[in-house]
Amino acid sequence: MKRHHPFLLAAVAALVLLSAAPAAAQASPDEAASVAADQGYYVEPGLDVDEDAISDVVRAVRDAGDEFYVILLLDDPAGGATTFAGSVLTRLGSGTVLVLSENQYGMESFDFSEEEIRAALERGNDQDSGDAAFAAAVASALYADATTVTTVGGASSSGGGSKTGLFVILGIVAALVLLVWWAIRRQRTASERSAQRLIDEARAEIRAQLDAMANTILEISDRVSATDTKQDNEYLELGGVTYRTALEEFDQALDLKALEEMADRLDEARWQLDAAAAVAWGREVPPKPEKEVRHQCFFDPNHPEATEIAEITTSAGTKKVRVCKDDAEKLRRGQQPEPRMIRVAGRNVPAPMAPRSHGGGGMDWLGLFSVLVGGMGQQRSYDWSRSRSSSGGLFRSGGGTSRGRSSGGSSRSSSSRSRSRAGGTRRGGGRRRR
Repeated sequence: MKRHHPFLLAAVAALVLLSAAPAAAQASPDEAASVAADQGYYVEPGLDVDEDAISDVVRAVRDAGDEFYVILLLDDPAGGATTFAGSVLTRLGSGTVLVLSENQYGMESFDFSEEEIRAALERGNDQDSGDAAFAAAVASALYADATTVTTVGGASSSGGGSKTGLFVILGIVAALVLLVWWAIRRQRTASERSAQRLIDEARAEIRAQLDAMANTILEISDRVSATDTKQDNEYLELGGVTYRTALEEFDQALDLKALEEMADRLDEARWQLDAAAAVAWGREVPPKPEKEVRHQCFFDPNHPEATEIAEITTSAGTKKVRVCKDDAEKLRRGQQPEPRMIRVAGRNVPAPMAPRSHGGGGMDWLGLFSVLVGGMGQQRSYDWSRSRSSSGGLFRSGGGTSRGRSSGGSSRSSSSRSRSRAGGTRRGGGRRRR
């Protein structure tokens, strides 16, 4: 039997291992997302593609105010192009991600439905002239009402090249004009919807505060009717008149400025009602606040008798605010009053941070702070930073977590927002490796 030299066997084994070694690792979603976040697209090294054409497609969409990302991979990713698109979109947090690999295409989006994505991908798949044409067709389908897509990098034939080139240029110009017009119209429509949503949210909150004030008037009336003094009844009548005036003006308050004026009127009524309650209970009448100073409970505008003075301390300094008797007592006992959550631009924010047009305190700068009432009790710390869940669910308070009241809605974090996805197998592609 023929024996082989051990060094020869070792060399053969080394060659086998080298031949079986995996190719260079494919780009990760982290790497693709990092590059795409900056320039709008990612091309995996080794892929021969017209980056200028890809850049033009992405830039046209981004200049119109939308987020469209194109990821080009050498090989098909392990989990498929659609899964890779979802991973990149999770890291980007918004927009739409298109992934094109050797044999696959995939897309995931926060902005479009599955039907819209599938239709756009089908249009892209009809292009058999490479990645740039695929991406241009998808962008045209999603971001403009275009019926044709110019093939990127196509060569003109002899004899009619000049006319063909002219038609191509005219088609591109027309498509860009249409894209810009559509984007401007879409942005204007979105701005109008956002403005109207703010007004609707503010009206809903002011209406809720009007309803709460009606209950307060009834409660105070019972106490006032049981006393012999006239002053409490006078304050109660003034509060009732101010309330009825605000109620009558509510239907005509159709912009934020008018709603802010209504909120000021409600503050005036709150002081009048608190004055009536103070006289009825034999307490000192609270001083009438200046016009720019809110007469409402710091934690909840609907809480009556906001007559206690508290001091909040922030990194910018200190400020005196009013709190109701119940919340003041909670602070003295070391408990943490929960704020009323007011819906603003689709997010729930604590009442002190909500705009005055929404019946809030207008302290949009408020974040980390501590509060101490009347120089007594334990100083309590809060964290109402803007990074909390927009549903108003959890926010830091006193080193722990407590659950705030929410008026509804769902969290808009990237992990729970509505997303659509689709993908498939490419019919063409024209992939070239460097």
